[in-house]
Parts: sequence; C-alpha cells; structure tokens
Amino acid sequence: METLVAYTFAHDSATRAAAGRARVEAYYGDLWQHQGYDGKAVGLHLWDRQDGTCRWQSWHDTGDLRVASVHAPLGYERLIGDVAPHDAPPQLAQAVRRTPSSFLELAPPFTMAVLDPGEERLDLFTDSLGVGRLFQLQLPDGCVWTNRPVAALLFAGVPAVASSRGWNFAAACGWFMDDSTPYDGVLAVPGAAHIVADGHRQQQTVGKLETTSADTLDETAAALQDVARSVDRLWPGQPTVDLSGGRDSRVVAAAFLAARVDLKLNSCDAVPGELEVAESLVQALRKPVEHVVSKTTPARPQPLELVNQALRWHRYAEGLRPANDLFQSPPDRHHRAIGGAGGEVAHGYFYPRDVLQLDALPLPQKLNAFSNHLQTRLTPAAGPSEPARAMVAEQIDRVLRTAVDEGIENATMLDYFYVVEPLRQWAGAVSPLLIRPFIRAALALDPAQRLDNTLHRELVRRLVPEWTDVPFFEPNPAVSARRNPAKVRCLADAADRDLIEQLLTDVEGFQPLSTLWAASAAGASSATGEATLRQALWRATFDQHLAEVNQHLRK
Repeated sequence: METLVAYTFAHDSATRAAAGRARVEAYYGDLWQHQGYDGKAVGLHLWDRQDGTCRWQSWHDTGDLRVASVHAPLGYERLIGDVAPHDAPPQLAQAVRRTPSSFLELAPPFTMAVLDPGEERLDLFTDSLGVGRLFQLQLPDGCVWTNRPVAALLFAGVPAVASSRGWNFAAACGWFMDDSTPYDGVLAVPGAAHIVADGHRQQQTVGKLETTSADTLDETAAALQDVARSVDRLWPGQPTVDLSGGRDSRVVAAAFLAARVDLKLNSCDAVPGELEVAESLVQALRKPVEHVVSKTTPARPQPLELVNQALRWHRYAEGLRPANDLFQSPPDRHHRAIGGAGGEVAHGYFYPRDVLQLDALPLPQKLNAFSNHLQTRLTPAAGPSEPARAMVAEQIDRVLRTAVDEGIENATMLDYFYVVEPLRQWAGAVSPLLIRPFIRAALALDPAQRLDNTLHRELVRRLVPEWTDVPFFEPNPAVSARRNPAKVRCLADAADRDLIEQLLTDVEGFQPLSTLWAASAAGASSATGEATLRQALWRATFDQHLAEVNQHLRK
C-alpha cells in the first residue's frame, strides 16, 4: 500500500525532512520506490510499489505540480473526461484545485496531495466519506499529514503513545470513534476535507454529508456503471466481482454487467441456500458470464500464539484493524477487493425490530430510544469500563443530534450514524456503493423503504432487468445452525494462554476480566465475551507495538 507523508515546518524544513524520511524508511524497511519533494516550508513524499497492478500513477511530477495519491480515483473521467490514466493525475489535480468540491464526485477510497513548488502551496483532499484515510499530527511549528499514523510520528520525531481517548472508544465499541486514533496526538482528518498549507498558514474546509438532496435513480445507476468502467480501465486483467444471493453484491455485479465489463463472478457455498440463488442469477443472464464457486471446507482450529499474531496485525495496520481479525493472519500485501461496502445505508443496518413503532414517537423520546438501542448493540454488557461506556454514549448522542440538526428527524438518523462512524472503517475496500450518489439516494429513503430494499430493487431493475423478479436471499438461522453449528473460538485455547492471561490482568478501558477469562478457560464463553477478550488483548499488545516504534526514534 502507498505511504504518503506531507508536511509544513516553520524552520529547518529540509534538515528535519531528511531525518524524518530516514526514520520512516528504517521502520518500514522495504518501502518500495520513493519519490519526494522538499520545499522551503512544505514537502511531499510517497513510497509505492510500481508493479503494474494499477495503471494509475501514485506519484506524478510535471515540474509545476507534484501529485501523490493513495488508492485510485474511480470515476475520475466524470471530472476530466476521457484521459488515459497515465496522463490523468496532473489534470485531475488542477481540476480539484480549481473546484475543491468536485473531488467528492470521485469514488471512495481516495486521498490526494498536490504540491505546487512555485507557490510553496500544499493541497490535501479526502474523499466524501474519509474511507481513503488521512491522519494529522499537529506540531508547535507545523504539521504532518499521512495515511499511516506511525509514519507521521516517525517523520516528526514524536514518541508514539497510546491515546486513552481512542482506546476507550475501542474498548467499548470496537473502533476509534470521531477523530480519534490509537495514537495520542494523531487525529483522523474527516471525509470531504480540503486542507491548504503554504508554510505561513493552514486552512481546513470540511464539506457536509448531504442528507437533503438525492440524485435520480437513473443518475445513480449511471454513476455506478461509471465506477465499474473505471475499475476496468485502471486495473489490468479481468475483475472478479463477488455475487452472493444478497442485496449489496447483486447491485455491484449488476453495475459491472450493465457497463459491459468483461468480468468473472465469484460465489461462495458458505451459507446454506445462498449459492442456489447466485446460480439462478447467473442462469438468468442473456449472455454467458464466467462463474466460479469458492468451496468452503471447515478446518479444525489449531492453537495459535495469539500475542505474536496481534503484534503482526499492529505492524501491518498500526492498530486500526478490528480485533476480530485476531485468528487470521495479516496478508503479505494489500489486495484489491471489489465488494458491497456501503449498501447497508440503504437497508437499515442498525434498525431495531420495532423501528417503525419507535419512529412514531415524539422526537425527544425517539432520540433517547435510538441512542439506547445503539449503546446496547455496540457496547457489551460485561467488560468495558464505565468511563469507556460513557464516552461511546456521548459520541452516539452527539452524532444523532447532529443528524437532527441536518434535518433528519426519523430513523434515518441511525443510517446517518452508520455513515459517519463505522462505515469509514472500510479502508481500502473497492465498492461502487461508496459513491456519493448512492449514499445520497440511500439517505433520501424513508425507513419503510429501507426495510423493503427499495433502492436495491430499483437499481437492479434498471441495471439487469433479468434479475428483477429474483428475491434477495434471506438466511434461515435455524437451518444454518443445524448445518454449521457455531463453535465459539476461545482465547484461552491459544498456545500462549499463560502469557495472554498475564496481559489481560489490567487493561486500559476494561473492568477486571477474570470472570470472562474463567469462562474462556472452561470453554463456556459467549461470542460477545470472547469478542471483549480479543479487544482487550488487542489493546494490551499495542503497548509492545509502541515500544517497537519508539526504538526508531533513538537511532
């Protein structure tokens, strides 16, 4: 994955930048190819692997402009026309500098930095949702921005310290809410942000999430197809798009098919009955499409050394990945995946069963009911400390009240919360459903339409009419439980369980965990209890990660 560092320093800019670059490269090791520019007060550096997997150049130098980007700008043609990817970065940079709001038309995830040496000016842009990720470290005499928090700290020469605020959020709900991160002093730049720095000033403008306007369904369908064509243009080879029997993947696959992209469909047989729906969709197509089925073969879990596993994840994702990844190994490199992230905004992901009844309450009672519902759903009954619970509760209230201020007074405030909070954790996922027209169309629905999958059904009807009458798959929990009885993986089964028990003795953000650990040791844990233990281990091992980072400040 690309590593971007941009900065502004008030003095000793070149000397400090050289030392910072050396520390960054010493920590990350093989950072691939480096490109950079250091001015009098601003600078920009990028490390990337130019291996031909993407036709978009993450670094482009015209002499007049240095352009660095993280991820690829799907749908860039809507801004600058039919320009070849190799020639597009400077034209796109000029277009978004002239009209910063146009950057939001690009599909997330995407982050761009543009440095103008003549003006000693640095422009940074985040996508409409902030999924591309940009972090900021404010210094007494400057600022460092990067897509990797550790890179910011090393480049600035600032010790890495755990953020109590961030980890309290994570202890209670599993992610870093608001602008918090795992690292003290490093903050997440919000989505729809435009930052300008010229060495003398820093100015940040943040656009609002649009909740009162919506594109027409035809315009949304067209935008989805534009993203599909852009994927085909930017990455060589035949794209593989997942097709389950559900809603989100069907809309994504339909967009690629309607755009006439030569693709391969991939389905999985993990959920009973879902593969049959996917196969019926393929058979309904008028033109044959390659369809592969990924077979799942349940493997017997082997005891793992989970402390080392957690440390590997922290080195890979710098504390930002969810603790649920603990039993998986980090990939050797970041892989491009085409999925359906974002579709949840159109089908009430956070809705309680009685959402329509609660929606009929007067606004004050409704706010209270929805806030309590989110707190109950997000925060486990046992484990997180009271201060951590209180922080999450306050953030939930803050976001819901912001939604009301934006004119949302029905259950759509729960969908607004989903967009503002957990959705932006989908870093790196390629999904057409993250585009602004789809999010706007989803937020324009009323709650009953979300429960009826109205947006998904109407988009499918426009994109692939043959699929209109095929019902979306609805899993039967009873059948799934009989065929695939759930077995909770217990942390106490790990090969290094004694070390884990020691680490879980006193963890920031958590109450004493002895009762949950005893249940894990007895093989009697609940899924929620084990999730809490994983999150606590995630935090406990993060201190070791910090020690590894800080070793590079003393060199």
